[in-house]
Amino acid sequence: MTTLRERLRDGGVIAPGAHDALTTVLAQRAGFDTTYLSGFAFEATQLGAPDMAVATMSELVSHVARIVSATGADVICDIDTGFGGPNSLHRSVREFARAGAAAVQIEDQAEPKRCPFLSGRRVVGREAAAARIRIAVEARRGSDLMIIARTDADEISTDEVIERCQRFSAEGADLVLPMVRNLDGRPITGRTPQERMALYEDLASRIGSPMATLDPPPGFTAQDLFDVGVSLVILPLASLEAATSATADYFEALRASGSSDGYATAHPARLPANLEMMEALGVEEYLARDALVPEAHA
Repeated sequence: MTTLRERLRDGGVIAPGAHDALTTVLAQRAGFDTTYLSGFAFEATQLGAPDMAVATMSELVSHVARIVSATGADVICDIDTGFGGPNSLHRSVREFARAGAAAVQIEDQAEPKRCPFLSGRRVVGREAAAARIRIAVEARRGSDLMIIARTDADEISTDEVIERCQRFSAEGADLVLPMVRNLDGRPITGRTPQERMALYEDLASRIGSPMATLDPPPGFTAQDLFDVGVSLVILPLASLEAATSATADYFEALRASGSSDGYATAHPARLPANLEMMEALGVEEYLARDALVPEAHA
């Protein structure tokens, strides 16, 4: 099996969001070797909390380790600013490498960090931001862990985003992720899909090093982004939205009717929660191990 680093060398990579081991198995069944674990998805599904950076490093490391152990997938993990100061960041990178993560994403926000869906994002100075990446690169030494450096300097200017991304690459980041939610004071939602594609092409060209970005604009695909110079396309939350929407619909139907029948008729299970799901999760391998032990005698 090829690694994330090798696949990026061979061409563009799509990383759909997968917030737990089962979701990762489903992504693999669809043909994806690389998945993305966002802080938003982790805190929502595992803590029942909004994306407010309340997860601890040990909670997230344990979760990644379980996913990797169960699936062998290349998991890209969003670790925000590294769970503290320089020494905490250094330790975090080493712990995620030990857990088997394929890559960690580190950002340059100041504390308290803010989800891009909220107002109030601020970034640390350029030198402090570069130091974070330098520390992460040193900490991953001896492993194949990749470093993805994200900048939220879209709150400042396009030029600041480009200069930070170039600096991060010079410090050893494998990929850069420029946020574009509010670039030059213009919300991304106020740009047409064609304008967004032109923006990504311009950033990829001017940054001049491997770049990641988030969901393709409406009407465009990951391949369209690869064609304009993007190396990694992350779709962090679409699978979470699909799962929560289906689950909410089910609960509402159950509450209204007192039965699962109507929902099940309208939405036949693609992977029934019975032996079929167990087979998808590798039950034959477990049964084979059981068979190695002689049965007990009465």
